[in-house]
Amino acid sequence: MSTKALAMHLLQETYYDSIDRGDMATAASALHDDVEWSHAQVWAHHDFQRGDPSTKHGRAVVGAYLAERREKLAEARIRHSVQDLICEGDKGAFLGVVTGADGTQKHFMVWFELRDGKIGRYLLRPL
Repeated sequence: MSTKALAMHLLQETYYDSIDRGDMATAASALHDDVEWSHAQVWAHHDFQRGDPSTKHGRAVVGAYLAERREKLAEARIRHSVQDLICEGDKGAFLGVVTGADGTQKHFMVWFELRDGKIGRYLLRPL
């Protein structure tokens, strides 16, 4: 599998698709044990507003954070989609979109780095 194909598999199929169906354990499995994860809210919902990013370190910590948000993400009924992914070596970026149940879309970008076949760095910012 090419590095770009691996990145797409980890980011879309394992991470985002799992989050969208509420399977946070599988989503976290895409992450390296020592992942650097930073996420600024794209879609404001519940008590999650756009603003300063949340920064977490380690798969277990990120997995616990995602598990805490499971119910609210399900209620928000948003879907994540990777678009326009570029990759050079073990680093890359992509433009993405979050789509609401009514078809409203919010765009974001991610810088990522792969390490040992997993996502080792993940930095998401809204556009």
